[in-house]
Amino acid sequence: MKNGIFAAINIGASAFRMHISEYLNGEERTLEYLIKPFRLGRDTFTKGYISLESVYAATDILKKFKTKMDEYGVKKNYVAVCTSGVREAGNQAFFINHIRQETGLELEVIQPSDEIYIKFVSVKNDIEDFDDYEKAGVLLANISSGNIAMAILKDEQNVYSGALPYGSLRLRRIFGDIPARIRYKAYEQYVEKMCYSMKSALPAGCKLKYFVSAGSSLNVLLNIFHPKRNMLSRKQLEELYDRVKQLPRDNIQSVMNIRKDEASVLVPTLVTYLKLMDFIGTDHVRFSRLSFPHMLSLFYTKTVRDRGFFNRVRNTVYALGERFNMDRDHADTTVRFSMKLFDALKPLHSLGRTEKFILEAAAVLSDVGYYIDSVKHNQHSYYLVQSLQIPGLPRDRVKLVSYLVLMHNGDVDKWFEQKYHYFPIEKQLLIKKLVSILRIADSMDASHMNIVQDFDVDIQTGKVVIKAKCRSMAFLEKHAFSEKSKIFTDTFGIPIELETRILYE
Repeated sequence: MKNGIFAAINIGASAFRMHISEYLNGEERTLEYLIKPFRLGRDTFTKGYISLESVYAATDILKKFKTKMDEYGVKKNYVAVCTSGVREAGNQAFFINHIRQETGLELEVIQPSDEIYIKFVSVKNDIEDFDDYEKAGVLLANISSGNIAMAILKDEQNVYSGALPYGSLRLRRIFGDIPARIRYKAYEQYVEKMCYSMKSALPAGCKLKYFVSAGSSLNVLLNIFHPKRNMLSRKQLEELYDRVKQLPRDNIQSVMNIRKDEASVLVPTLVTYLKLMDFIGTDHVRFSRLSFPHMLSLFYTKTVRDRGFFNRVRNTVYALGERFNMDRDHADTTVRFSMKLFDALKPLHSLGRTEKFILEAAAVLSDVGYYIDSVKHNQHSYYLVQSLQIPGLPRDRVKLVSYLVLMHNGDVDKWFEQKYHYFPIEKQLLIKKLVSILRIADSMDASHMNIVQDFDVDIQTGKVVIKAKCRSMAFLEKHAFSEKSKIFTDTFGIPIELETRILYE
């Protein structure tokens, strides 16, 4: 957004927040920031749904937000997202519909992978030298009331990401019945379990150097320490923790001179920070002061951008393939052939950079199912890819990759008849275009022996000819090509043929 006023609303687990900004020639100026503490997550985390009383109270808050938006003339230039407090509620559909009917606001339930990505891009742009942190190894933790959104980056790839149910308010609700003098021990055990789950998911020998934080739970620490630099030390946090860890909430509120809602989450917040410092082996945490609604505003107006997106996601995809013991030589060959075919056949498919990247990801991951079993490996690949969370790669694109890896082998017509017949015709065509190319590329290394060294593509009148240069007789490649090329003809309306020529010294 280059010019105009934009509003961003975050319906969080412990508060509702709205950031209103004015953009002039791409520059942002904050006009107003509103926060209304309201523990919507208290219902969700204990009952599994939002009580009707809380629905009505939330509606009243959002009516006031809408009035403020009207004062600034904000009509369609806004985004309103719900995080874990609504995302995990059994009656989220009722909540969203009621808010729409009563206020006119369209709410979006943001998925964990999208939440992590928006926070990552915003913090990356806010913190100086973050690119260097990425190379050396950094844990980015957005610690909020309901969840902790994690991203671990190393050597310009995302090695771990997830939104874990360890938010400060959630911990307070889970262990609220335990006496205050020993409750901190339950927090410690619970957060140690979180660190163990992260460690188990990291590649062997992965060492981290930096800890960067953001999120609503950071605010209580800022209100206590008032740091001039965007950094807190282990010593500061440990001294505070020793003072308050055995105190009841009311005593914490009095001693620290903070609000009751802040006093409730101070101990679990400190436990989380200290345990994450132990996990990384650092004595400092760097942080961003950006609120989530401010991040939303910057992201949706395209004021902040993800530098190095394609390179990082590409590295992440390859790392995922390595995790499942992919045949790296075959994957590299399939990628090289897929990319060359994509470029040569552009007059037929008319697809762009995004689709090319989806094809590349599918070429890398198509055989990861062998990690489970060689029988029906394409189906195992499908389920593995479906389970992946790749920050920056929207869920619909991850699903596209999963469709391609499923159909790179087997009967494509059967898959469409059984699973995808209800897709819009445009989506079916996109999948068929990409899978046609992937199947041709995969067939030309069917033996996994790199027999086909290179090829040329000749688009003739009435047919397409692949002229392959081979180092020996390509028996398996010819057989696989004849089986896998039918979908190409059905999709593009032109037959494709494979001619082979043996290269001699």
